[in-house]
Amino acid sequence: MRWDMPILSENSKCAVSLDLPIINCKPTKACSEVCYACQGRQFYRLAIVKSLAVNRLIAEDPEHVARKMVDEAAGRTIRLAGSGELLPQHADLVKYIEKYGGSWWGFTRRVDTHKAMPRLMFSIDATTPASVLEYVRNDIPVSRRAYLRRPGDLPAPMKVAVTFPVHGARTPYTEYVPSSERDCPAVRHLVKGCWACRRCY
Repeated sequence: MRWDMPILSENSKCAVSLDLPIINCKPTKACSEVCYACQGRQFYRLAIVKSLAVNRLIAEDPEHVARKMVDEAAGRTIRLAGSGELLPQHADLVKYIEKYGGSWWGFTRRVDTHKAMPRLMFSIDATTPASVLEYVRNDIPVSRRAYLRRPGDLPAPMKVAVTFPVHGARTPYTEYVPSSERDCPAVRHLVKGCWACRRCY
């Protein structure tokens, strides 16, 4: 395995992120239609190959990966699953990140992953199954809920901490999604990046 390869990726919105493969995902219909990991730089061949390699490195030695991540982040808060999805077994990686002094934030759409790492934000949308919405209502505080909104979608079906108007290189629909007070200010270009808001941290 390539331990000399950087684990983290960098971008202007999140600063540093752990990008994972979309094979880990259990997307809703809406998520699969507008997936930002399937467009732009994250869909380049090298980015896909790297996400698969990083996934294997985590499975092989999560403690080594966590140490590298903390070193590469250099004090910045790490966005987990900038692409793809965390799995329940990644809870060990998160524990090691914290052990070595790192800080993190991230999202999931998987109930099993959220149960393993309940500090994650949980993302829903207009096509989220009723059983998952029930879990979110009953088991996830408002401060940990997020809503992906496409043009034509109604507002979130419950209180959420943040709404993400659809955005991406091939889905630049933000301006067609009605504004709300819970909109992500980074997506609306009101702040330079996630670190300037920290609502999802």
